[in-house]
Amino acid sequence: MRLTLRTFGPPELAIAGASPPPELTWRKHLGLLLYLARSPGGARRRDHLVGLLWPDKDEAKARHSLNEACRAVRRALGDDALDTEGDRVALDLGLVDADWTAMDRALLANDAAAVAVLWRGDFLEGLGIPDATPFEDWLAAERAGWRRRVRDALVAAATRASAEGRHAEATQWAERVLLTEPLAEGALRVAMIADALSGAAPAALTRYVQYAERLAREDRAVPAGDLAALAERIRAGHRHAERGDVAAEPLPPLVGRERALAALGAYLPVRAGRCVVVLVTGAAGAGKTRLLHEAAERARLEGGGARLVRVTCVGADGDVPGSVLAALLARGLAQASGLAGAAPESLAALAAIAPDVARRYPGARPRPAAGAAELGHAFGEALTAIAGDGPVALALDDAHLADELSLEALPALLRAAETAPVLLLLSARMDAGPPAALLELRARVGHDVPGVEVAVPPLEDAEVDALAARMLTDYDAGARERLVRRLRAEAGGVPLFVVEILRALAKGGTGPAAWPSPGATTAQPLPFPIPGAAAAALTLRAQSLATPVREALGAAAVAGTRPEPAVVAAIIETSAEEAERRLDALARAGFLREEDGVYVFTAELVRGYVESELLASADRRRAHRRAAGALAAAGRGDSYAVAEHLYGAGAWREAAEVAGAAATAAAAKGGRDRLAERARRLAARAQERLQAAER
Repeated sequence: MRLTLRTFGPPELAIAGASPPPELTWRKHLGLLLYLARSPGGARRRDHLVGLLWPDKDEAKARHSLNEACRAVRRALGDDALDTEGDRVALDLGLVDADWTAMDRALLANDAAAVAVLWRGDFLEGLGIPDATPFEDWLAAERAGWRRRVRDALVAAATRASAEGRHAEATQWAERVLLTEPLAEGALRVAMIADALSGAAPAALTRYVQYAERLAREDRAVPAGDLAALAERIRAGHRHAERGDVAAEPLPPLVGRERALAALGAYLPVRAGRCVVVLVTGAAGAGKTRLLHEAAERARLEGGGARLVRVTCVGADGDVPGSVLAALLARGLAQASGLAGAAPESLAALAAIAPDVARRYPGARPRPAAGAAELGHAFGEALTAIAGDGPVALALDDAHLADELSLEALPALLRAAETAPVLLLLSARMDAGPPAALLELRARVGHDVPGVEVAVPPLEDAEVDALAARMLTDYDAGARERLVRRLRAEAGGVPLFVVEILRALAKGGTGPAAWPSPGATTAQPLPFPIPGAAAAALTLRAQSLATPVREALGAAAVAGTRPEPAVVAAIIETSAEEAERRLDALARAGFLREEDGVYVFTAELVRGYVESELLASADRRRAHRRAAGALAAAGRGDSYAVAEHLYGAGAWREAAEVAGAAATAAAAKGGRDRLAERARRLAARAQERLQAAER
């Protein structure tokens, strides 16, 4: 008969699906059965079993007890289940279905989910035979072995999850270990790092405090030095956040960035003997800053912990030579004790761009470097001296806005620091005419400059769905499906827009109902103004455009989701060729993209914001009037698009007439009920506005 054994947690037995006879569950009978099932080939010598389970009995009584236990097994499983011929007892393992077989498979396959399901508790939890010390020793060794293997598997799964940005999952795996082994340092370390990386530094510090208190209660040693150092790094980062050095908004989950994180992970933690560059590239709003933050924090927290200095480059400082290098010195490098080991001439060159260096080392009389190469060499030497005390990580966000001198100094900097444990992290847009020095560095990364370029693409629908599932836990699958379809048009896969809309929805922007409502996926307007971070980013991007291109942006927004060059040309009163050149510039700037030779706004949110917020009312009405005229001149005077533009121009009477004609034409063609209905609704709205204006 088939024997089913469940051994992780309190032992459970079933014979042919039914409960076993009580005598088989007697401690020594059960111990014999389990021991044989765990033995090679299911067999052991009689004298070995006697010494294992009846060590204190005389030989005759012990062998009698063994025979009684064997009979109990036979009565329960059948005569063929146990072979007792000669001086050997063997269990037919073909009859045994034990959960340790599945556990072995799961551990070998690194299948943490299966391990977690099987691991209900310690091996044979609660079982003990106090008067059989050898059995107790075997049981303790088995428990310790399984506990170690399961712990290592779950900690490895937690580490992988955290490295891939799935920090909530990482803490879940680590907590499974800590539940049974509260002092497991590996699991605690992963949980603390995952908490900190997800923006929950207080939770990480609470874990550490509870660990230290438990050690003290149990009169154990003080916390391990690396854990104490990790706690201090997390505490220091939390103090920076409280002072406002880091954004206080909760960090969005990292979704769809597994490949990018894997590429970054090859260079983390910062290692001795090499200086590497990681360049994170992508369009505006692609999530470069979030990825850069993740990499920088991992560099600061993992391994021995790097000294992290980060700077966000801004266009206003681009005309100040050396401003980025000066900012790196001011924000932490100048205070590093190792800087004193730099050559005097290097300190003098740095003192010329950074007052902090001049104040800290009064003997280093400021002497401007002769050029970018000399400045870069001085900075690289200083980094090498600082890295003598431990790894260094430098994070430059929006490096495409950095000043020319700082960027041109980077090659010499990297040569001077090539054997130092230094990680240079940069994020940059490479789609809008980046500086030549940045393009040159990009071409060298991964070739003669150790490192990697990590491209950050837009989010796919499945990734938006996964992000929504984590940020909007009250949305069911149907609500998320509608949301993802709407966000495809509204946000165009741009992570900044997706995250900001999800954040606003999570804060209750829609009231009790999920947005968009069933049957109104594409029509229902956003239930709130465009979120602040997205609006600010769009405004800054628009302001950075040259005036003629910015004018074309407003015209394109009025022209519609797919702006036609001829319509844009009519709005800004220029030639179609010039309009096309400006639209090309907008595509390079990331506002538009080309699809099959047609310009399309990257996201409806972008178009809508530019039209509604960046154009004055009078300019917007005038642009709509010119767009309607251009379409009419092209022979499309009775189209729905013309009616929309007339409505936007405030020409209510004309809009109502053209919309009505468009509805009639659509209905006459058949199969276009939706367009006809939209045109009828537009005609009705125009009539209402006309009547209101005439009162």
